[in-house]
Amino acid sequence: METLFIFDDGASSTFFLYDLNDGNNRLIHFAPIIPIKQFTLGQLFVRETPERFMEIVSIAFGRSVSKYLIVTKSEGLAAVREAGLNQSGHFLVENPSAFTAVKNGKHYPAGPLSLNQEEIEAYISWQIDEDGDFGVFTRQEDVIRLLKKKLLKPKLSTITKNIGTVNTHTRTNLGMRDMLKLGSGYLAKGDARMLKTTVPSKGSYQLSGTFPYQLGQIDWEKNEIQLRKELR
Repeated sequence: METLFIFDDGASSTFFLYDLNDGNNRLIHFAPIIPIKQFTLGQLFVRETPERFMEIVSIAFGRSVSKYLIVTKSEGLAAVREAGLNQSGHFLVENPSAFTAVKNGKHYPAGPLSLNQEEIEAYISWQIDEDGDFGVFTRQEDVIRLLKKKLLKPKLSTITKNIGTVNTHTRTNLGMRDMLKLGSGYLAKGDARMLKTTVPSKGSYQLSGTFPYQLGQIDWEKNEIQLRKELR
């Protein structure tokens, strides 16, 4: 089963493809700024229905995406407020690498951080970091992991209980059996044992301008997962 988790922030949405086929436990990050003909991947998500967007991703990158789960950025932040804050009203994270957030101009040092709600939103907003990397995918996984634990716990009784919550707070075509498979795959095996790939991969693309950068040319031959040649 290939399930596309979409962190919905309009044209700046980010895409997390979970591949659990044949015992796999793989996560593929797709940047919203990947150009596909005259549009970016994020723009296509805004323009198309979820079903059509799954078809586009499948064709463009040689995947077999059949399921999707869409959570808006505001819902993700609401989940943090509801279940992720400590008694002082802060969200504790382990920031893997230092960066400056474009959204608020604040510098976030590497290491453990205690973030207020305004700082959380900037922490997980899409950007290319100063080092040219897509570190935001790792930062967003803190929130996504919290959502999965809340909605997709790997127990049938919990999923049955939460099916209404999932349908209320997300857009999805996941059924109960799909949720159980995703929960028993990603959640039971754990994030540490998941093979992760980012598209485009670091070292395969150029940047234009000064920080905050724009994406330049992508050398698709340097990517394990490539965009179809006729769509470049």
